[in-house]
Amino acid sequence: MVAAEEALSPGHHRAGGPRRADPARRRVEELCRVDLVRRGVGVAVLAASLGYLGWAVADVPDAPWLFVPFLLANAFLVALLGITVVNNWQRRPPDVPEPAPYAAPHVAVLVPTFNEPPAMLRRTLESVLDQRWPHDRLVVVVGDDGHRPAIRAMVEDLARRHPAAVVRYHLPPRKGAPDRRGSAKDGNLNSMLALVEREHPAAEFVETRDADDLVGDPEFLHLTVGRLAHRPDVAFVQTVKDATVSPGDPFGNRRRFFYRGIMLSRDRAGSVFPCGSGLVWRRSALERIGGFPTWNLVEDLYSGYVALQHGMRGEYLPVAGAVGQIAPEDVPNVYKQLGTWALDTLRIFFWRSPVRAPGLTARQRLQFLEMGLFYLSSLPSLVLMLTPALCLLSGVRMFQSDAVAHFTYSMLYVALIGLHTFVLGNGVSWQDVFRAKQIWVGLTFVYVNACVQALRYGPHRKPVYRVTRKEHRAGIYLRQVAPQIALLLLLGTALAVHLARQYGRGTLDGLDLGSIFWVLNYGVLLLSFIRLSWFGVHRPERPAADPVRVGVQET
Repeated sequence: MVAAEEALSPGHHRAGGPRRADPARRRVEELCRVDLVRRGVGVAVLAASLGYLGWAVADVPDAPWLFVPFLLANAFLVALLGITVVNNWQRRPPDVPEPAPYAAPHVAVLVPTFNEPPAMLRRTLESVLDQRWPHDRLVVVVGDDGHRPAIRAMVEDLARRHPAAVVRYHLPPRKGAPDRRGSAKDGNLNSMLALVEREHPAAEFVETRDADDLVGDPEFLHLTVGRLAHRPDVAFVQTVKDATVSPGDPFGNRRRFFYRGIMLSRDRAGSVFPCGSGLVWRRSALERIGGFPTWNLVEDLYSGYVALQHGMRGEYLPVAGAVGQIAPEDVPNVYKQLGTWALDTLRIFFWRSPVRAPGLTARQRLQFLEMGLFYLSSLPSLVLMLTPALCLLSGVRMFQSDAVAHFTYSMLYVALIGLHTFVLGNGVSWQDVFRAKQIWVGLTFVYVNACVQALRYGPHRKPVYRVTRKEHRAGIYLRQVAPQIALLLLLGTALAVHLARQYGRGTLDGLDLGSIFWVLNYGVLLLSFIRLSWFGVHRPERPAADPVRVGVQET
């Protein structure tokens, strides 16, 4: 973890955080940012995918029950890959220029809280007040959905300690009250926004900050508000949302691949969306869309989606605007958070589709289409995980011609996909690449369930929202990974049956090397995810997070 003195020293916001990579590593990162390299690798992996698909069509096994789902699943994923290559064809450079001088305007910081520990919330509020922004231009509103006296007392204490700033405690209407707009965090935010509009009309800009998210860069408001002040066409600015994690970031909570790479492509396409924290809105833009939307589960993504439909635009600054003091590191909490994000995105995809949403540009439609298809691809991915096992059990090969060629092509294809992921992430570590595959395979069943729930609830019924737990509960969660265990057992059984069958024939010439490769590939990924189901059980209790940031480009 970066030392506090280093994290708060001037200039570290320039490239999104301290750079601790060695020169060779830095050269690799710079190479990955070259458009020609990213495009070349993307075209290569797309060509390889089309070649694989063409080979499958030309070498059809006499088993349509197996071949048709396999072919359709591959066709879906190739189409998604094509959209991904197009969406990442252009990127904005990750530089963060110093804004031209401007007079600091009034900013309101909205901090909704429900059940976060008071000490955690206090650290967040202190980080807001400690950043480099004039206190006489700062309004901090804490909306307490828990209606807790301890939170009121803590906020009032901070107000006394920082008399130049306006620090106030706010009680939003209780859930279900007729004057509440939104059942969850959206209702809290709308209540605080109404308070700002009514009692602090000078606040031109509104920051939303989760109760557990520290300010990552002391220049956060200076940079984001500076961007908004000089670009009146920009409705909101999103920054990096980092997290305090265990060594190795076992659940991928830092989202380095997304913030270091994908968001730069979305920025170039005018498709940046809010991520809930480390975010500053122009208040007039929020008023124009009617405040924080209440249709979807969480307000962040959909609020940006609605703003884009109104012809507004957001921008992305690769600086650490928020650092979560805690991140989900037990399987149930991971399922809850990532499952909610998936369900939220899929509800938009099915019922507010980017294909027919008014006001979006063609590039914006493609970007949001990719997001929905990403989660929907869990279904064809499950088909592809089952296919090699069914091949080994039934004795039907995916490719009839050459088992060695299938094995070799599969190995090269997996390597090429890994290289593409590496380049898209602007040179994230290979551990990050493997973890992305591991989490994707491990969460396949969660995403399939999200698809089903999004369809089941329809456009007019809203699923119940549960707040992500702000504590670690280490345990042995084998029941939660039972589907993954069942799939792993199926893969292992299929491999054992196939090997026993060939051994009984006294020859290994009939080995289905391609299917064996894919069984082993998915088996390793599933096993590595299943091992996370008891993560932290034998580790000592982690101390509370220090209010320091983890560098976005730290290695």
